[in-house]
Amino acid sequence: MSIKKKITLFLLTIVIMLSFGQTLSVQAATSDLTATSNTIPNPGIPESKPNSLNVISEYDTKSINNSENINITSEIGWKKVNGYWYYYKSDNTKARGWIKPDENWYYLSYDGKMVTGWINSKSTWYYLDKSGSMATGWRQINNIWYFFNSSGTMITGLNQIDNKIYMFYSSGSMATGWMKLNNYWYYFYNSGSMANGWIISGGVNYYLYDIGAMAKGWINLNGTWYYLKSSGAMATGWVNSGSDYYYLDPSTGRLLTDTIAGGYQIGPDGKRLGAASRYKGIDISHYNGDINFAKVKAAGIQVVYMKATEGTTIVDNYLGTYYNGAKSAGLKTGFYHFLVGTSSPETQAQNFYNNIKNKQSDLKPVLDVEKAGFDVMDYSIRFANEFKRLSGMDVCIYTYSEFIKNLDSRLSKYTLWEANYSRSFENLPSNSIWNSRAGFQYTDQGNIDGINGNVDLDEFTQDIFR
Repeated sequence: MSIKKKITLFLLTIVIMLSFGQTLSVQAATSDLTATSNTIPNPGIPESKPNSLNVISEYDTKSINNSENINITSEIGWKKVNGYWYYYKSDNTKARGWIKPDENWYYLSYDGKMVTGWINSKSTWYYLDKSGSMATGWRQINNIWYFFNSSGTMITGLNQIDNKIYMFYSSGSMATGWMKLNNYWYYFYNSGSMANGWIISGGVNYYLYDIGAMAKGWINLNGTWYYLKSSGAMATGWVNSGSDYYYLDPSTGRLLTDTIAGGYQIGPDGKRLGAASRYKGIDISHYNGDINFAKVKAAGIQVVYMKATEGTTIVDNYLGTYYNGAKSAGLKTGFYHFLVGTSSPETQAQNFYNNIKNKQSDLKPVLDVEKAGFDVMDYSIRFANEFKRLSGMDVCIYTYSEFIKNLDSRLSKYTLWEANYSRSFENLPSNSIWNSRAGFQYTDQGNIDGINGNVDLDEFTQDIFR
């Protein structure tokens, strides 16, 4: 394997609103956080949860008439004259102002004409449907949602409707997205209802308390710790808290304990301890020719990865020889497959599995992803899924730093072995998929006793072992 050169509202009082962007997807809400935790670890004290916001009113739409099918007929006093509707009283004079000749309210102007659309009566806004009837309940007007109570009044501010919380601007339009109320951020779905629990907004995870306020700092959910940045974004990777460092899973954000991450040992309390053990390794293929593995081991090498297969039909000529030699010398062995775009990833996974299934492996099986010119992500995922089906094992992804831009977060659950010839293990460039590596290939020009010519040299952490 070698590297190629390769996010003015009011609520009884005025509050300030800002927008963070639209929600992409929503995760199921979890139970709310505990104020304190007696469990280990205990990386920090959760912030105090704010009090619930006060709603102005509560409404039940089942008790509100939403019908727009109003019966207008001259038989009950309505007459249409020159295209306008009028309501004539028993004395044959035109009615004006608010009238309720049937189950609905109507508004007639000073000259008796029936009004439709928006009106402001005594500093209160109402909406009259095309039929002239006063709107109640939900109405979508010019693609904007409004809510009118049973008296027809357009509501504003924070209100509870059918047991869900909604916010309405002073214009009456229903609010969506992020809002800052009483110095806390809240999120309202596209449906207008207030969110709680985990959400994803602008591709970022946030946690909202059961009362809707956005959480910050350390939170403990059902015994699992998470850290939310000052922006509310869920943190991943290393977090400095007080005088200690903690590691949060790159995929889920949960605090890790009793493991190795980013080259460091993590204690049972989640705190970072000393650097994890490093294992010297090489990766080889038939290009390296005959190898004296006894001398390789004597030179300090502990781990050997050997090419097993490529594509659907290719098997490395030296696979058996290398395997037997490395095992006889007492070296830790593992295998890799070189991914190509000229045959299906499923048949490639089958080729890999069939040629290593009867060999004892100490290391995670590796998929070498460094060739472009095809849908690399699709092929990688399909290969990994098929190999998992066959073997029950997840693959490790080998690639070089510059090539990671061709990959995405669907691979984040797999271990990474990264090649970079200009950086150290501790100083590899950050990327949007992985925060830690189990392997680091630092040169393809290495020299080891027992191998003629250059060889790829690597360092591995405990995470590379099965």
